[in-house]
Amino acid sequence: MADPQYLDPVGLARLGNMELVAKQVVEGFLTGRHRSPYHGFSVEYLDHRAYTPGDDLRSLDWKMLARSDKYYVKLFEDETNLRAYILLDCSRSMAFKSGEIDKLTYGAYLAAALSYLLIRQNDAVGLLLFDTKVRNSIPPRAHPSQHRRVLETLEGIEAGGETNIGAVLHEAAERTRRRGLVIVISDLIDNEESVANGLQHFRHNNHEVLVFHTMDEAELTFPYDRQTRFQDMEGAGLVSANPKSLRKQYMQRLNGFLTRIKRDCSDRSISYNLVNTSEPYDHFLAAYLDKRMRIG
Repeated sequence: MADPQYLDPVGLARLGNMELVAKQVVEGFLTGRHRSPYHGFSVEYLDHRAYTPGDDLRSLDWKMLARSDKYYVKLFEDETNLRAYILLDCSRSMAFKSGEIDKLTYGAYLAAALSYLLIRQNDAVGLLLFDTKVRNSIPPRAHPSQHRRVLETLEGIEAGGETNIGAVLHEAAERTRRRGLVIVISDLIDNEESVANGLQHFRHNNHEVLVFHTMDEAELTFPYDRQTRFQDMEGAGLVSANPKSLRKQYMQRLNGFLTRIKRDCSDRSISYNLVNTSEPYDHFLAAYLDKRMRIG
């Protein structure tokens, strides 16, 4: 089978050995990587990994040692660092692009890369695609095959209808009561109060929340200087206008929108990150992870 579209070896290699380390207490168990209030082992065997100093000697697989003369520890379903849930907005507005890549494709690359990193460090990862409702959902697992499943789900996705981010966030929060890491990839074009309330639902459930606010360069700069026809990405509206007369008002509204979203996230202790699709996704993600690790 050919590698799926969103498995980008060059981009993944550029990310190096950086890890997405959760800042808050999460459920799960793996010594020395994430803080956890829980200890013990699940009864469901999952996989092996190489022994590293500090691992509990009780988890050593003695049969593997006898066969290979190498030290391996057993991994169990609930023995992962954390459970991560990646929520990708597939609404019609995510199909917008002014350059080579639309927001949805960019978001899919982010989701694929994050999935790869999380599974590589033995975290469980799940994926949820949505527009007005949840379109597809993969429960989080830490098995190496999970990354392939995520990639196959992302393969060929298309932007759907309108969006109802707030309602979907509430639905997803009801599905994911176990504390973990929630990653929202969206342009957040919806009622701002509804979006903020949906994000708050995750915080109420003690999730750590990351928001990757994915925007196109043209949306952020409004570069148009000739008579232009503008179409509503999530409606039937179409208007022809002189951009010069609109630019000031547009930029004021955009800056107000971005300021409110950022403030709403800050008030809820949510990590807000503005993503410009003109920047290669792997450059953005590498810089973000480096900053996150340095902040600790």
